[in-house]
Amino acid sequence: MTRSLRARFALVALATALAAAVAVGLAVQGLFERHVEREMLAELDADLRFLGRNLAMQDGAATIRVQPLPDPRFQEPLSGLYWQVRDDATGALLRSPSLGGWEFPLQADALRPGERHRHIVLGPEGTKLIVLERRIDDAAGASARYRVAVAMDRKLLEAANRAFLLDLLPALAAIAAGLGAAFALQGAIALWPIRRARQALRELRAGRRARLGQALPSELGGLADDFDALLDAQRQSIRLARERAAELAHGLRTPLALLNAQARALRERGEAQAACALESATAGMEARITRELARAQIRGPAPLSGPVLLAPVVARIVGALARMAGDDTVAWRQEIPAGLTAPLDEGDLVELIGTLLENAARFARSDIRVAARSRDGSLLLLIEDDGPGIPPQDRPAALARGVRLDAERGGTGLGLAIADDIVRAYGGDLQLEDGAAGGLCVRIVLPAQSGTPPVSDRPAEPRPAAAQRVAATAVRGP
Repeated sequence: MTRSLRARFALVALATALAAAVAVGLAVQGLFERHVEREMLAELDADLRFLGRNLAMQDGAATIRVQPLPDPRFQEPLSGLYWQVRDDATGALLRSPSLGGWEFPLQADALRPGERHRHIVLGPEGTKLIVLERRIDDAAGASARYRVAVAMDRKLLEAANRAFLLDLLPALAAIAAGLGAAFALQGAIALWPIRRARQALRELRAGRRARLGQALPSELGGLADDFDALLDAQRQSIRLARERAAELAHGLRTPLALLNAQARALRERGEAQAACALESATAGMEARITRELARAQIRGPAPLSGPVLLAPVVARIVGALARMAGDDTVAWRQEIPAGLTAPLDEGDLVELIGTLLENAARFARSDIRVAARSRDGSLLLLIEDDGPGIPPQDRPAALARGVRLDAERGGTGLGLAIADDIVRAYGGDLQLEDGAAGGLCVRIVLPAQSGTPPVSDRPAEPRPAAAQRVAATAVRGP
């Protein structure tokens, strides 16, 4: 059995339409057949009465006073309409020209005068005949002695039924097509709530909706309530997990600080090798804590607080970083359309742009370029510098956690890795390429989201220390 509801509706609709058309056809055909049979029997009865009224004796034998009978088929050989009169006393037989030399094989049943019997007998060429018979008195008023019968070939009835069925088939086809169209419309209407639910789930996943709410029909209201309750429980669990991650990170920083103090004490006592080993271990732990804490604070694409204009955010971060640098040796170029929006939470956007621009400012010689545009329904963001760049073979390592390709420049080695985590959380892609000025170009593609999502009711959460410093400075503006 197929899993598709649409296919199931189609199969049921097709079967029902065909069954309904066949049932209507059989019912109408049966009604027509009974109607035609009644009409034919009425005609036979009229012919039988006509024959009885026109029966007279001539020289002691039965004869027909009026010739011919009204229907001309009684005169045509084997036409399907026949009559015969038998004298029970003498055995004399009078037949219609259509009967030729054939005689009805009538049963020897007792008939009262005027009583009519109906029989099915074999006629010429083995055909089945419908026979009506009666007994009548002679003209002198003697007891009934004449057995009068008229017959009709059932092939005439069957031919009328076939002709009617051929005329009925187009109507049955139209009925089946109409029922199929009606069932298709019914199926589309029945499946519309499922399409609405899928659209609501896509909006929920994309961040344009906070809850299912009234997106489902009233019959599925309980399902929507349960789903929303599950979402609330999941958000509560995520919030608690983030809080615990932050608490764990802050709790570990004190022991790490003590270990660093111990490493400095070892170095002062001349135990440089032990101090280096301890500092290396604490540096790795510090980097891991910083990145995992940054990951825990990524809000992700659902639900968002609204579309964020990209140019003002970049301008604030550039102004903050320019003031922090304290010199004018680096030129900051921004090529961002005024109305272009970014499909990110504003906090995640500040974290992403701030991390990448801080990394570019650390290595740039004289030029940093930030460009963005909409392309094929997605947001394309480019951040380039004219620094030394990163060789292609080292770029995968630059996105790994805690890897510092240039220890002399400072930093934790987490900037590009954290940026990659944020981009991937929104279903995007981050690539490291050669810049036009010979440095590094960070190329980011983010899927666009249309519409204005509902305002999120999630509380603001703490971010890592480095991100807090850049974001706080950027918010103040240049």
